[in-house]
Amino acid sequence: MIIITLLVSRVWFPPDQSNKVAKAYVDFLKDNPPDKTIEKTIAIAVGSDEDGTLLVYGIGEIMKGMESEALKRTTQQNLFMASKIDGLKYKAEIFLDFTEAYKILGMTAPEV
Repeated sequence: MIIITLLVSRVWFPPDQSNKVAKAYVDFLKDNPPDKTIEKTIAIAVGSDEDGTLLVYGIGEIMKGMESEALKRTTQQNLFMASKIDGLKYKAEIFLDFTEAYKILGMTAPEV
């Protein structure tokens, strides 16, 4: 079993904003290259809903103890994107690995 803490970011926007989103993402990365000491990208997936709204899911592995930094960076990226794109919305969530979740309860996780 792989035990990791995840950052899951979901971004959605109208299809007519696709080119602006792609350009804004590249622009953000120019000044903010990925920092693998904070988070390692596992997947970036693109899809759409039944109304044609485009959805982008980003899933990253957060390095031990870097939850705050990972959330700060993804929030900065999402705010940057939202300032450039009409109708862009986002949500970011951290999912603790279950050993960390047990620690919050003052317990030790069982062996699996």
